[in-house]
Amino acid sequence: MLSPRWRKMLRDASLHKARTALAIVAMVVGLAGAGALLASWALVQRVTAQTFLASRPVSATLRVERVDDALLARVRDLPAIAAVRARRVVFATADANGRRTRAQVFALSDWHASGIGRLLPDEGAWPPRDGEIVLERSSLEFSGAALGGTLRLSAGGNDAVALPVAGIVRDVSLPPGWMDHVVYAFATPATLARLRVPATFDEVQFVVRDALDRDAVRRVAVAAKASIEAAGGRVTGIDVPVPGEHAHAAQMDSLALTQGAFAVLTLVVCALLVVNLVAAMLAAQTREIGVMKVLGASPGDIAALYAGFALALGVAASLVALPLAVAIARPYAAMKLDMLNFPLGDTAIPAWALALQFAAGCLLPVAAAALPVARASRMRAADALRDAGIAADGGVVRRRFALPFVGRPLRLSIGNAFRRRARMVLTVLALAAGGAVYLGAANLASGVRASVAHLFAGHRYDASLRLVDDAEAARLEAAAATVPGVAGVQALAKARGVLRHADGLDGDAFALVGLPAESPLLALSVERGRGLGATDGNALVVSRRLLKNEPLIQLDAEVELQIDGKPTRWRVVGVVDAGPQALAYAPAAALDAARGGVLASTLLVKLASSEPAAQLDTILRLRAALDGAGFAVAGSEVMRETRRVFEDHLLMVVQFLGVMAWAMIAIGGIGLASTMSLGVLERTREIGVMRAIGASDRAIMTLVQAEGLVVCALAWLASLALSMPIGYALADAFGRVMFAVPMRAWPNADGAFAWAAMLGVVSIVACAWPARRAVRMPAARALGHA
Repeated sequence: MLSPRWRKMLRDASLHKARTALAIVAMVVGLAGAGALLASWALVQRVTAQTFLASRPVSATLRVERVDDALLARVRDLPAIAAVRARRVVFATADANGRRTRAQVFALSDWHASGIGRLLPDEGAWPPRDGEIVLERSSLEFSGAALGGTLRLSAGGNDAVALPVAGIVRDVSLPPGWMDHVVYAFATPATLARLRVPATFDEVQFVVRDALDRDAVRRVAVAAKASIEAAGGRVTGIDVPVPGEHAHAAQMDSLALTQGAFAVLTLVVCALLVVNLVAAMLAAQTREIGVMKVLGASPGDIAALYAGFALALGVAASLVALPLAVAIARPYAAMKLDMLNFPLGDTAIPAWALALQFAAGCLLPVAAAALPVARASRMRAADALRDAGIAADGGVVRRRFALPFVGRPLRLSIGNAFRRRARMVLTVLALAAGGAVYLGAANLASGVRASVAHLFAGHRYDASLRLVDDAEAARLEAAAATVPGVAGVQALAKARGVLRHADGLDGDAFALVGLPAESPLLALSVERGRGLGATDGNALVVSRRLLKNEPLIQLDAEVELQIDGKPTRWRVVGVVDAGPQALAYAPAAALDAARGGVLASTLLVKLASSEPAAQLDTILRLRAALDGAGFAVAGSEVMRETRRVFEDHLLMVVQFLGVMAWAMIAIGGIGLASTMSLGVLERTREIGVMRAIGASDRAIMTLVQAEGLVVCALAWLASLALSMPIGYALADAFGRVMFAVPMRAWPNADGAFAWAAMLGVVSIVACAWPARRAVRMPAARALGHA
């Protein structure tokens, strides 16, 4: 036998079936979306710990002229080092069935090492045998090759060699090949010799024994460098990544940050809908509350009754939303992990994530209903019994909207929209929140495209070629300029700079580009300070990212750099936006002097044709001509493709925000449907009077639809205002993790009008059922409604 409390809760639910169902559906949408994000994040964190960290990622890499077993043994004997290996990376061009792509070929001293950079064999042979290659899983499909087939590789300007693809392996330390448009392959030193490139190792990689911060790892790397140089070796550079951080961690951090924030905002929109439902229920039952107080119910009893109803809503929504969240989370996590080059496998969602979802779903409506329930439970019995319902204030509100030049039906719709102001405000906020996220994401996408356009505006070349060995700049340009289809060339010197800190530690290596003062193919867009002048000596224009990575590098500061192992002093004269790249530009003559020669390593090329096929043909002929002239080309890049890949990387984060916006818009639409359903129910007798005096079905339906459009118009205006702080917050979060983007204070016209059109559709759909109920209601029944 059910208690009176439970019988009342069931009666309330049955009396408000449509509104209760709408509230549950909205909470299911919000909880499933937020829960899927939480579960996928928990899966990513678990897989990261189980896969990436368990692979023992490399702590530091030292570039050495030549590595042998004795040198490796010296490094291995250092107390702070747990594991060490030698490596060589060869840049090449891959060709499978006529499809040419960039490639990186890795040779390792120990293929079975489990204590450093552990590789996960997937299919076929492992380790690679002489004369064969093994492809990394993420670049297999992109390469156009297949297990058991062949892949043609050419390196160092030499002829291509067809190599059998004997196996597939996964290297979780590498960014996905399909995303970075590069083919990763593993080969033995003997296979490198077949490609006619040096087969000796030239890198030492190690893993520290204990978990250390970046500066501590740098100190270990400096000790390893000293040990190598004491044995007669020469270290030309040191790279120390952020400990335990994947190459694409910044993208994932940005994605998790923005999605987490909007998951919370989605739940807030759900809470607004619950507040609407409970407040309407309490308003309709004010006299009932008064009767219960007269019969002895305490404020706590009344609060427990309605809080129990809200809890029941949350439990019902959670029981439906939790399986949906799990079903969404696994494929979504697999997609995110694919961006990190991790396999999901059969990893289970952590139990704490499921428990947190269920608890949040149950408690959310209770927390949302707390304020209206507390207000109703504290109401005096006499005031509750004297409550006259909503009809008492309806006329007052309508008279306030006796607007000139507005017909009576529209005035009535406007008055009805403002009849229950608190409910109207909550409905407007729910819709406006979704619209603000939609507009903010659209503005962020526009900002990203504008930033990319600004970033590449100074790149007035169509392709760049990277040489195997440095060459004399004048001879290189002369050889390239004779190729038909080449409209302009410029040779650039590139070096690796390392900042020397006051404590003797080295900073991270960064690219240093030698640039003439008047470059026809590469113009710098200086943000602060000035550009490079014709009379400059050791002057630097640094990128914003380098400025962020190295606090010692400041405008007008004098810094010491190691360039090819030689210390030199430089002054920072300007700051330029180079996107996420940490690099610096120096006068070509000054860089040549620091390196001890007038040599170039990169060739920028302006092509006569803008057609992709014609450009590719020209690049192939240019490579052949340079090879024939003795300039071995290691690889080439088409700027159009580079820009597209770069922009796709950035927009991938932004596009996921659109999914959150659509979920919030759906919840807001459900809220509007609930509000309109309540409005029709509350005006049942009013609708009966209108039908009795001859109002047509079309007039009543128009009245309901016009009221919904009034609410949507207010939501549109509110979303325009809300989109500004949300847009700025998005741009700031994106800039902190990725790179700075310009953000306009006001949404663009296309996005604003598109959102207005969507609101029109939302209004028509949300008001369809309430309007149908209104026109199907017989006049006699409506007039007799209590």
